[in-house]
Amino acid sequence: MAKSLGNFVTIKDFIAKYNDANLLKLFFLSAHYSHPMDYSDKKIEEARQALERISILIDKINRMSKVKSLPPIYLIVGGIPQGGKKSKVKKDQEIEDLRNKFIAAMDDDFNTPQALACIFDLVSLGHKNIEDKSFALCAKKALEELLRILGIQLKHVKTAALSDAQIEAKIRERQQARLNKDYALSDKIRKELEEKGIILEDEKDKTIWRRKL
Repeated sequence: MAKSLGNFVTIKDFIAKYNDANLLKLFFLSAHYSHPMDYSDKKIEEARQALERISILIDKINRMSKVKSLPPIYLIVGGIPQGGKKSKVKKDQEIEDLRNKFIAAMDDDFNTPQALACIFDLVSLGHKNIEDKSFALCAKKALEELLRILGIQLKHVKTAALSDAQIEAKIRERQQARLNKDYALSDKIRKELEEKGIILEDEKDKTIWRRKL
């Protein structure tokens, strides 16, 4: 084994290449500590995609919370949903169940693959209920708590040269181009935004955006 042969990578070289220690953490956490692991760029890319799934959800919830005032957040305290109507209890309990499964996995000889599975189940649950603002914020709070336990701290998204208002103006311009069936202009605007680190996601009746990691 020698660096000249390209069959090992130092942590310093990894950070220089990827600029995010969280990717390496996710790579190691994806297998039990007692099992051997094969390092590859492909697996690091899988870790990056996994991390991006989490960041996309949190970014959506953050931006959603700025749109208008929200109903009260239904907090989970001591394992029991507090506040809100009974209709909220079942959903809140789903979050608490995943949190308890995560803790059980960590107590089971540090079973990090199973713990990560709970985190991504929580991400899926958050996306599924994204329109329920109080629930989404509760899911975000639980998600950030579990990530901290694993030592994963999401990086702030890269800032672009454009402000939020400028981005939204560009999106309106693109929407008008699409209404005019000027698809060349629409594609051009999307590409320009992407080059500045802005990713557009077209949904049924709207376009949402996020800053690229």
